[in-house]
Amino acid sequence: MLISMLFLPVVAQQYSSDFREDQLYFGVAYPYFSNPPETLIQNKLSYALSLGFVRDMPINKSRTWALGLGVGWDVTRWYTNTRFSVTGNTISTTNLTDNYQQNFLSMQSLAIPFEVRWRNATATKHAFWRIHTGVSLHVPLHFRSVYTSANGFQNRDSLPINGTFLRWNLHLGFNTWNISIAQDLQPWAVYSTSNAGFDMKSAKIGLIFYLF
Repeated sequence: MLISMLFLPVVAQQYSSDFREDQLYFGVAYPYFSNPPETLIQNKLSYALSLGFVRDMPINKSRTWALGLGVGWDVTRWYTNTRFSVTGNTISTTNLTDNYQQNFLSMQSLAIPFEVRWRNATATKHAFWRIHTGVSLHVPLHFRSVYTSANGFQNRDSLPINGTFLRWNLHLGFNTWNISIAQDLQPWAVYSTSNAGFDMKSAKIGLIFYLF
């Protein structure tokens, strides 16, 4: 049922009263950790990319309001001064003070977004204001730490994760340029320092582009 709803052929917008909007999307954003300890500092250029399809389902006669349900893929990379590793089933950290080539956390996840959508579009008006908001369910595919020393030695650790998590999303803008804001609603991992544990949640801000 879900698959058939998501992948029915898209109805052409031109010359049709049955137009749908903003179904294929691509996003780029800057991710950052929510409430990290003071010792964790992001450096270099962390990034998040997203790509997916949302089935647009108008709910009023003028089709300015709609619901959206879809599927997508997200990848996020956080560059930090903190090396993450696994001790037993626990994520532990070490602050890096020596020279190194790179150090980052990487997560890929399957995203299932659900949105409430407003736009002032018509069947022949393709430059319009939009506001989309809702939540997405994320199913992590992998979560790992990658450290490369100054002499080129690379270490990769697969890190434990709590499981699926929810993320709140807001997309708003006009025509091509749309701001995207997101915030994790629950932690997806916990790591320890010498005297405390920290829930890992992330937020991000960037741009989202709709291809049709």
